[in-house]
Amino acid sequence: MLVAYLNYIQLCFFRSNVRNANASTATLLLVCALFAVTSFLRFEFSPDAHDPINYYSRILVVFVVFNVLIYLALGFRNSQNRYRKVLSTFVGTRTLIDLFMILILLVSPADEQLRMVLSAIVTIWRMCIVGYILKDALNVLLPTGILISVAFTIISIEVAHLSVGPPVLPEEVPTSE
Repeated sequence: MLVAYLNYIQLCFFRSNVRNANASTATLLLVCALFAVTSFLRFEFSPDAHDPINYYSRILVVFVVFNVLIYLALGFRNSQNRYRKVLSTFVGTRTLIDLFMILILLVSPADEQLRMVLSAIVTIWRMCIVGYILKDALNVLLPTGILISVAFTIISIEVAHLSVGPPVLPEEVPTSE
């Protein structure tokens, strides 16, 4: 498993490719379990998360829709045999990015603007990583992989928005006039 995560770390820095991923059932189960743990930790440490049912439902819908879109794209390119490796790299790198986001939530100062900027940078980095994974999986250029990543993310979030509803934000604190 350590070798698999070393490959995921290299993928996060664009130093490896999907072909080097471990797609065994044990690895897939472990990275999915770690994804669930990091999702739980992100909820626990997030100052903006308040409704666990909404939060976890949105994560599940986005995850499923994104993976269905990846499978369909691989089917369109006649490369369904790569799906397990793509799933392994997608979830493995996602857990690493989630751990990084948790660190930002824990270490970032109370400055909301700085936390939002750091979160945006990490989100862009995650989209580029997924684009890099899709570049290898679909045999496309990196900019095309990134565009596919962005499109799949938008579609997944919109499906989650339509099926689960918008994210529940903390109630506005009334201000005195």
